[in-house]
Amino acid sequence: MKILGVDFESTGLDVQKDRITEAGLVLYDTTARQPVRISGFLVKPMGAVIPSEVEQLTGITNALVAEFGVMPTAMLAAIAQMESQADYLCAHNAEFDRGLYEAECARQKREPSKKPWIDTRTDLPPAAYLLGKSASLKYLACDHGFVYPAHRAVNDVLAMFEILSRYDINETVKRAQTPNVNVRAVVSFDDKHLAKERGYYWKPELKLWIKPLKADEVDAEKLAAPFPVVLMETK
Repeated sequence: MKILGVDFESTGLDVQKDRITEAGLVLYDTTARQPVRISGFLVKPMGAVIPSEVEQLTGITNALVAEFGVMPTAMLAAIAQMESQADYLCAHNAEFDRGLYEAECARQKREPSKKPWIDTRTDLPPAAYLLGKSASLKYLACDHGFVYPAHRAVNDVLAMFEILSRYDINETVKRAQTPNVNVRAVVSFDDKHLAKERGYYWKPELKLWIKPLKADEVDAEKLAAPFPVVLMETK
């Protein structure tokens, strides 16, 4: 099985308005259990500016993308070429990376890939998330015994595959076919630590503590959590 791992750095977190500033692409062979092709490059965020706080976080500056960035059309062509060899696409928090990718496809009037996606933030076997209290890639890496220089696209993809390689890929693929849902914790300000301890994260625009789950995990979460858990409506 071949999996194309994808990670994007961007000007911000709005997948419709913000633009990609760096692409990391890794074609991974599950039989060989190693990457077979790696590509990473800066991308010109046409019509957008990288905020200073994002420059500080990633080290990707407006000057760098202006000098070394490729055009978004070239990025999409590179993705299409590597995706043609893959059975699945994969990202950590795929909703975000897939959203950025499909938004850029729409701008360039190009059809996005129709291949199924794996999300290592939710699709790994449950044991992968029991080691710690956060499903963020940096924390998962630490929970699995390694650290890496985060917030650069290729580094993030290679870290993702290091974690993925430690679990049964067939179980992960099967879980990827189960819908993702979000639940919210009904907790007071004084009890927010209870939500954090169970892997919920604060979503400021909604003012809610949110946790992504598989649809078939909701009932178990409701029974196990020391507070009410509500299934959120899907769009």
